[in-house]
Amino acid sequence: MKNKISLFEFSSMLFSVTLAPFLGIGIYNILKISKNDSFISILIGYILSIILIFIYKKISDYMPELNIKEKIIRLFNKRNAFIVIVILSICFFLISCILSYNINSFIISQFLSETPILFVTVILFILVIYINKKGFNTIARVSLILAILSIILIFIASIGKYQQFNITNLKPILNFGIKNPIIGGIMCFLMTTIHSFLLLIVPKNNILNNNKIYKYIFITITFAYLIFMIITIYTISVLGIDLALLYHYPAYITMKEISIVTFIDKIENFIIIHWIFEIFISLSINIYFIFKMTNIKPIIIISLNIILDILLFKNSTSFNFLVTKYLPIISIIIIFIMVILFLKIKKRVKTL
Repeated sequence: MKNKISLFEFSSMLFSVTLAPFLGIGIYNILKISKNDSFISILIGYILSIILIFIYKKISDYMPELNIKEKIIRLFNKRNAFIVIVILSICFFLISCILSYNINSFIISQFLSETPILFVTVILFILVIYINKKGFNTIARVSLILAILSIILIFIASIGKYQQFNITNLKPILNFGIKNPIIGGIMCFLMTTIHSFLLLIVPKNNILNNNKIYKYIFITITFAYLIFMIITIYTISVLGIDLALLYHYPAYITMKEISIVTFIDKIENFIIIHWIFEIFISLSINIYFIFKMTNIKPIIIISLNIILDILLFKNSTSFNFLVTKYLPIISIIIIFIMVILFLKIKKRVKTL
């Protein structure tokens, strides 16, 4: 039982790694591409995510006592296994850089304008190092607690906005055809669900009651995309698409200056607390994944993360440009590797 995690803990981690990129860079890019039809993009992204579950299932079921690194070593020769492990590690390392800069930049821009971003980054990563030092079971338990709190915060924030909901801001629908919603749906999928492969670092046999794992994955992905839908529709209906696109963090702006029954003010702070929770868990899992894949200590991974953030992201403009252009490519590389694993496993199983 010591190294086992529950299905609820597994689901909470999946919830966090899926939701974390959406609340910042995700929703802005989807709105930019699909505009009023963004909710259609969410539906398309959800359909693609359900398809992805079948690839995840095939990889997870193969030699369930092994994690993703050990499976790669079994499926490839030594040289190719090394290359695949390195590429996956680099891809998720770059994703961790994007997530950390995004949340730190947001905190600086909204709350601590006179504070160096490096200071906020270091504080966040000290917590990530600490929880990684405690082990993956601790990450799973903390994830479950924070996921429950996040759901409560989303519920509270949604209640605070219902009176300002304006359905006319969602019209016209498909005014420019279906092409942009499809592109937006693919972008949504690439920026969110693809992170679920991080959890392959956990051997299936280390999950209690794992015969129900795919049912829980389906429910978790469905619930995450329902939240995507709620946040997207609220943002467009409250702000209108033109105003929403003026902000890099439209979901946060949507909640500004709203109160619930006169005693809960500043509803937008519920969103930022929720987002920090998701980013913290997602970064912790990313760092753990890279550590298990490469045996590089978390403190070294995090130091490299900070250095790369400083070198790559000079400001929010360069950040948005690089993320929009290169994050989909990183995600496609991850999918490509997972499809190769899927096909190799399928071939290996047939020959047995």
